[in-house]
Amino acid sequence: MLDSRYLYLHEAMGLGPMWLSQAAHLIIPDAAEKNTSVDDNSTAPTRQPTPSSTGEQQAIAAAKTEPAHRSFPQPTNRHRAALQQIISQRPPTALPETQTAVDSSIDSSSHQSIAGELNISFEAIPTALIACTRCNLHQERCTPLPGYGAVNARLLVVSSNPAPPDDSSQQLFSGEVGKLLNNMLAAINISAEEVFYTSQVKCAPNISLRITAEHLHACLPYLRAQIEHIRPQAVLLLGQIFTQLDQNTLAQNLHNIPYVISPHPARLLRQSHLKATAWAALKQLRNYLH
Repeated sequence: MLDSRYLYLHEAMGLGPMWLSQAAHLIIPDAAEKNTSVDDNSTAPTRQPTPSSTGEQQAIAAAKTEPAHRSFPQPTNRHRAALQQIISQRPPTALPETQTAVDSSIDSSSHQSIAGELNISFEAIPTALIACTRCNLHQERCTPLPGYGAVNARLLVVSSNPAPPDDSSQQLFSGEVGKLLNNMLAAINISAEEVFYTSQVKCAPNISLRITAEHLHACLPYLRAQIEHIRPQAVLLLGQIFTQLDQNTLAQNLHNIPYVISPHPARLLRQSHLKATAWAALKQLRNYLH
């Protein structure tokens, strides 16, 4: 069990909730705990000698009136406040250690049946996502992120899911990740005005920390509607998770539009040796664009 101040420490260090143990349950102290100053393990008070001077008496009196606990103001953060509310409503469910990010054993017929439950137009996606409860991630998100960019884009860029910083800033590929991604595309002469940016899962897994096949399938109708409307020349898939999916099913879901899979820019920022792999994928992608 972890004290809720552990979350604040990670937030202050810029690590985010993804570094918390998945088996951890946060304990949020109530007002009674915060105000108490009694030590449960304290022993009976011993007799103290009587002070011999007025100065000593004043010093002891001042010590008694000094508060036992000093409170420091906590920095306000919209994302942390939302997580705090989620945690207070229900404890996070620990994932089994043997569970993988994606269950690749699910066949295409199951994939089709789950995705076929919802038919939606491109224009209705933002409104529909606000009310969407197709998976448990709607309980963890700050806001769903449908994507953004040119509706007649040459290139569709798809990540697996928004990251917690994206959820906080309400922008996919936020910060340094977005800068690196745009630099990668500029290297093959693709400007941001020619791209539509989205993710297969539209909500950030702030508590679950990883996405599952259920999450992927629940959001598939939204991605399909975007592909059908935009009809890009090629698709850039960002993240190792796409290599774990059945490639025939993946191609079918992408309407057989040419695609390449590249390491995610967030991973490239941590593991620069993967940039060669990313560059090879970008050169292949360039051949699909005209």
